[in-house]
Amino acid sequence: MYVAHFAAALAIKARIPKAPTLGLLLGVGVLDLLFGPLVLVGIERVSLTPGVSPGFSLDYIDWSHSFTTSLLWAVAYALVFWRSGRIVALAMGAAVFSHFVLDMVVHSPDLALWPGADTHLGLGLWRTFPTGWWFVELGVIITAFAYYWRRSRFHGTFGGRVWGVAAVLGVLHVINSPWLSMF
Repeated sequence: MYVAHFAAALAIKARIPKAPTLGLLLGVGVLDLLFGPLVLVGIERVSLTPGVSPGFSLDYIDWSHSFTTSLLWAVAYALVFWRSGRIVALAMGAAVFSHFVLDMVVHSPDLALWPGADTHLGLGLWRTFPTGWWFVELGVIITAFAYYWRRSRFHGTFGGRVWGVAAVLGVLHVINSPWLSMF
């Protein structure tokens, strides 16, 4: 998943309006923000797989994306926001952990229970449905955005640019389509 992570941040914002939007948007990306440097220094590994969806293999991502480390990163991120209140801190931790939950849908079984574990999780939609995963993610985006839109209309304290947000999500999702990535 890619854009669905941002949509999840918006859904969390809709539920906990006090949570800072930028913090939520960064929170859903924490695991990937950790992944990049960990690959660069050789702790985690990825390889290209041209012609095989999604175009890469996540060979070892246990320190950024395992179940246990995702929980630990979520707790660490929540602690950064502790002074904003328990509910806000929990929302921020949920944003980080939502990344793991959404990734489980599309990743092949490459999400370890903990670093070095033999057991790995992942439903593998990227491989079993090389183009169909895009529609599954679109469904997640639409559902999360609809919740955000509905709550913003009810609450009135956020969502002032709701259709601009929808446009950005839509453009990002189209750009990430498997059909455009073939070119």
